[in-house]
Amino acid sequence: MRWRPVTVAPIVLALGCAPAGPDLPALRVFGNEPFWNVLIQTGDEIVYTRLGEGPVVFAYEAPRTAAGDSKTWVYGPIETADGAREIEIRISQLDCQDTMADAVHPMRAAVTVDGEELTGCARRLDDPAPESP
Repeated sequence: MRWRPVTVAPIVLALGCAPAGPDLPALRVFGNEPFWNVLIQTGDEIVYTRLGEGPVVFAYEAPRTAAGDSKTWVYGPIETADGAREIEIRISQLDCQDTMADAVHPMRAAVTVDGEELTGCARRLDDPAPESP
């Protein structure tokens, strides 16, 4: 059987047009009361920790933009390898006031871990120190 270029070309073009998620840097996502932290290592892993608990590791999945909101990125929902835990992370490109640290961070975050909703701030790992209001 011979491949005809007319038949193959549309398939290759269709694959090339698939929407890609945003290319984001490594991020630190965090909140207070309860104290929690998420480290997003692009292309590697997502690690959730909470004060008094050990780290929970999730495989990295590239984010997508939220429906109708191009300034919000959504990671997940993602399950741990054994399916015991689940996380979803939403990062919005809006300033976030951290009142406990008296600092302003460049992004807001909403994280759902095993059904519990947490809110906090986010910043690139390579960003300079946060601004004071």
